[in-house]
This record gives sequence, C-alpha cells and structure tokens, in this order.
Amino acid sequence: MADLRAEIEAVFSDYEDQWNSQDRGGLMAFWDESDDRPFYLAEEQDDWIVGREGVGRYFVANPDGPSFVEALLMHYRLTDVRPLGDDHAMAIGWVRHDMKLRIPRPAWGGDTRVTAVLRRTEEGWRFVSYAEAHMTPLNYVQKLYEANVTDEFREFHAEVMAREAAESAASTSS
Repeated sequence: MADLRAEIEAVFSDYEDQWNSQDRGGLMAFWDESDDRPFYLAEEQDDWIVGREGVGRYFVANPDGPSFVEALLMHYRLTDVRPLGDDHAMAIGWVRHDMKLRIPRPAWGGDTRVTAVLRRTEEGWRFVSYAEAHMTPLNYVQKLYEANVTDEFREFHAEVMAREAAESAASTSS
C-alpha cells in the first residue's frame, strides 16, 4: 500500500508541475489515452465534462490565442489512496489554487477537495476521473473567519482560559 501511495503521489506531483508550467496542453498526457470517456469536474463548472475532446478543450479553451488565465499556481496534497482492484486506484485530498485571470480584478485563490480515479497503464498511472468539490458557502465563510483570527486574540484567549482554570481550581480546593 505504501508503494501505491508513493506512485500516486508522484503522479500528482508531476501533474502539479505541469499545471504550474502554464503549458496546459501537456495535461492530457496524464489521462489514460485508451479511455475515450474520462470524467472531469472542476469546482467552477456547472456540470461534468465527459470525453477526451471536452477535457482537452477545458485545459486549452483558446488554442489560437492567449489563455483566459494569466497565471495559475496549483499545489496538491493527498490525504488517502486506496486500490480499486489490480489496475485502478482512488485518491482523495486537496488542491490549493491561486490564479490571476485576464480581467481587471485582483488575483484570488482557494482550497478545494479532490477525488480522482486512476488506471495503471503501460505508461504508468493515468487519470480516468477527476472531481473537485468546494465546501458549502457557510463552511467556506466560517473557515475565512477562522483564518482571520489574530495572534493577539489567540494569546488573549489562552490567558482568559488559564485564569478561568486557576479560579476554578481555587474554588474547588476551598
């Protein structure tokens, strides 16, 4: 199992490098060429893309001109990998993306859950299905608020809790 996880993590590492090269045309090399119906769902999509042609168009939407994406930085971190038979595996984890689109708006980023199914081929492990799932707006906003807590408050909170514990211990011993 450790070997399987290392093999799949290596695929995701190489996939990340390909994304970060800004050459999105090279992403199709990570997909099983023998599968003409791969599944792909990015968090911003309304519906699944089914088929090699559609997935390829998603990666390179404007082959004759500049990408709508000015720059994109991806970081994958897998949390678990499990075999699905001898020649398939499933991976789950997270992807961090930061991007700047070619519009007059600032760059933005976020963390998204990922699940993927890969098939072992002669060339190595290749994707057959990939899906990103963002959190519900309520959970996402809660995480933004949690990330915005200052170190000053964390220290203050620890002091309040220590004082409360000391007062409770003193009243118990009396």
